[in-house]
Amino acid sequence: MQPDPPEDTAAKAPPVDAALLLRVARWLPFAMAGQLLIGVPAVLISLVVAYGTYIQAGATERIQQAATWPFVAFSSSNYSDTGERRIAFAFTNNGLGPALLGPVEVRYDRRIVRSPQELLAACCGFDNNRSAQLRTRPIANVALRPGQAVEFLSLPDVPANVPMVDELDAVRPRIHVRACYCSIFSECWTVAGEQAKPMAVAACPTNWLSYSER
Repeated sequence: MQPDPPEDTAAKAPPVDAALLLRVARWLPFAMAGQLLIGVPAVLISLVVAYGTYIQAGATERIQQAATWPFVAFSSSNYSDTGERRIAFAFTNNGLGPALLGPVEVRYDRRIVRSPQELLAACCGFDNNRSAQLRTRPIANVALRPGQAVEFLSLPDVPANVPMVDELDAVRPRIHVRACYCSIFSECWTVAGEQAKPMAVAACPTNWLSYSER
């Protein structure tokens, strides 16, 4: 006996329902639109959260900068707090944070002077053969904590300094001092003269003829 031929299973596959396919095709765009409507709000929320985080980070940085803002001022005086007669030039940090002093430039009658001796020679008749008592200290690249003052030149009223004390006191308005300083966040300012408003700069100048202790 001959065996029966194998059945053709492909021939018995159920027929495709054209009407079902038509209905699926008709509703598919609506299903995709629904998925899109669900995804778009999620993306928008993510963007809003990211923007809020960015704004908050910027605000936090500004608060930190304000909390550590230095404010350096130049001043001159002819008496100390204890009543001692002396002519002094100083910088004071009246701000909330530390300040790093950069270059300092001193002019007498618009002429740049580079040291205490050069200043006293220009204004008050000092020469290297004359005995005098000066109190000086370095000022450039010095850190000032909040509330700290540093006198970079002081001329006490002692016999060795007569009559330079009176002469220096008389010409104090003709001495012009400017300086640059920076915060711990590398924000920098220049200040020129007494009771002057600091001016923001990108960086401290490198072309100033700096004043030094000697």
